[in-house]
Amino acid sequence: MTFETTAAATEKPTRNSVLLNLLPHILETLKREPALAITLCYLLVAMAGIFYNYSFYEKFGIPVLTLSQISDFLVAGIQQPMALFLVLTTFPVCWLVDRVNSRRRSRYVERLSDGRESRRNSLWARMQDQRMRWHLSQTWLVQLGYVVVIVGYGWTFVSIYANHRADAVRRGDAPKVTIWLNGDAAGLPTKAGQTWTYLGAVANYVFVYDPAAGRSVVLPVNNIARIEPLAQANSLASPSIIVAPIP
Repeated sequence: MTFETTAAATEKPTRNSVLLNLLPHILETLKREPALAITLCYLLVAMAGIFYNYSFYEKFGIPVLTLSQISDFLVAGIQQPMALFLVLTTFPVCWLVDRVNSRRRSRYVERLSDGRESRRNSLWARMQDQRMRWHLSQTWLVQLGYVVVIVGYGWTFVSIYANHRADAVRRGDAPKVTIWLNGDAAGLPTKAGQTWTYLGAVANYVFVYDPAAGRSVVLPVNNIARIEPLAQANSLASPSIIVAPIP
């Protein structure tokens, strides 16, 4: 992008918006490949779910990524409603960042198109003009910045939510279960009895937490005979059996 083409952008302020300049190309691509929109949305939701699983289980010392399979990654976002909320709130954040950036680019264009700016002979003025021209010509760098903003916003959002959920689990705001392993007549004991806090599961493992001892346990699905929610375990009704629940 030369200075002449940059100065012409003052006729149409939207030209200074990198996001609006990309929209026609994006819409044209989605028009040719409608399934791509679904794929991209699903990918964003899945990535948000993976971020959440990593952040949440890390608080309990569980290496969930190494214990997960490909199928767990594919459904990670669908199982977390906050992942969809995160994706929806990402678009307003991108719009806000683009508004701030487009206003700055407009100011650069106005300064460079002002004849008085070009007649100034100070070294500092020339350096400033050169910096603004470089910034206006590096559209790809701005686009890369949007990607960084999206990833950074998503990671921050997920980390805050994961911390909130982890604190709630430690306070006792989580399902309580009793677990029987294969060949054991009594339930798996905890420090204060036999009640575990259920954290979640992946395809091959179930994650539980002992609040009294402050420790997490990873149980292979094949070693679990049954899992009973606490409400059913204390009732007279025949308890239903939960095997390998997925979070």
